[in-house]
Amino acid sequence: MPVLKIEEDTINFSYYKKDDVSFVKIYLDNLNGVRVTAHTDKSEEDVKAFLRKKKNWLDEKWKKLHLDLYTENKLKENAKIAYLGRKYRLNIEETTSKEPGFTFHKGKFKFTCPHSLSKNNREQNFTQLMENWLQKKAEEKFPQLHKGAVMENDLYRLGVKTDSAIYLNWRLVKRSKQEISKVIEDLKQEKTY
Repeated sequence: MPVLKIEEDTINFSYYKKDDVSFVKIYLDNLNGVRVTAHTDKSEEDVKAFLRKKKNWLDEKWKKLHLDLYTENKLKENAKIAYLGRKYRLNIEETTSKEPGFTFHKGKFKFTCPHSLSKNNREQNFTQLMENWLQKKAEEKFPQLHKGAVMENDLYRLGVKTDSAIYLNWRLVKRSKQEISKVIEDLKQEKTY
């Protein structure tokens, strides 16, 4: 499967060559991500150049398909953060500690930050710590749902099945276990949507 890196983003895409296609076609499969069909004469580099041009379109369409996974969490008291199909409140606490922190305890998320941290730095730290926490939980929870399920950092697919594992987008940890299990089953059956 070809891979395209654009800045921090990775696009894994399926690439199909056909004689009867005169232009590059992009199809965004709701489960498996980006599928590209092009004429047999088109090189992989030409296809990658086309995908680079369409990066913003891909980003917009993918996030629109999966709003529940890509909704930005703003740093504000009592904001809601999705985890395993539920939304939990966020409490913010200023502390004298030098490092910010992010924890989950008794059904609430807690972000602690030093008094001296600027608003912009608070937002950045919050986003990074929250995403790191969710990724860690995805690494823990996915194998519990299916032996061989592994977390991946792919933005443009929910997952992929290989001979050795099922790779799942870490953001799926925001959905319920039942919904994650359905994605796993669909990947095992090699469905497309």
